Amino acid sequence: MIPRKEVKLHGVAAPDVARNGELVCRNYYLGLELDWGFFFRSQRRAMKRSLLAYVAFVAIAAVAVAVLIVPNYEIPLNDPKAWSGISALMVITVVSEGLGVRFSAGRAVFSVSLIPTVATVPLFGPVVALLSTILSQTISQFLILKQNPVKAVFNIAQISLAIGCGAVVYRALGGPVSHHADEFVLWPIVLPLGGLIVTYFLINTTLVGIVIALDTGKRLRAIWRELGPVAFANELASSSFSLFVVFAFAQLGIGGLLIVLLPLFFVRHAYGVEYKLTKQNKEILEL
Repeated sequence: MIPRKEVKLHGVAAPDVARNGELVCRNYYLGLELDWGFFFRSQRRAMKRSLLAYVAFVAIAAVAVAVLIVPNYEIPLNDPKAWSGISALMVITVVSEGLGVRFSAGRAVFSVSLIPTVATVPLFGPVVALLSTILSQTISQFLILKQNPVKAVFNIAQISLAIGCGAVVYRALGGPVSHHADEFVLWPIVLPLGGLIVTYFLINTTLVGIVIALDTGKRLRAIWRELGPVAFANELASSSFSLFVVFAFAQLGIGGLLIVLLPLFFVRHAYGVEYKLTKQNKEILEL
């Protein structure tokens, strides 16, 4: 005999019964039979549709920003130093994406890839920064990280959208674009680069927060509290280090990039190991 339990639904007592392993609640007050398993499955399908619609919206927004940026800024087409620098920064971006440090808060991933991405803006301008970000993120998401298509498209779109808008803010604040030692001046870059990072932080964190909220049902405010401080610290550190990358490439070319960025990978590795050990110790203490 199936055990019966009284539950309250809309203020009316109704017996629960089991059918095919799922809870079925008979609500005599409404004259309906509510299958809560079906209800939650329907909710999940609705959330998935909302998530797909949101990813499509972000992708369309990224394409629109690209269409607006590309005709309005210059591209250094006939400069061998520029092409070697662009290629090197893209390779560094792809490699660093594969070495990203994963955080449990909101299932976020932080990597040093923002450093070469940001450095591309003052060195080569908004168009190169945007197009190289799209290409390097496409390689990273599909070939290196092997993300599922929806997640890959979202990551490519939101990072490209954030860096594209940030690059426009950089130029609007008077940020110079140069990769030649005789034309390069460091101090005029600082304030516009700060504007770039703030713009990137706001767009990136908001877009990621919304997609996590749609996927998990968490409140956006709670996700911001989890992701915001860590993301801002990561992006502030990245922007500061980007200045060294820009200076090193302008003065020394590819050799300067290697001198500045190779030690950073060792620091990243040490930090990743420390984070994993801290997480394991915390889990052991909670047992």
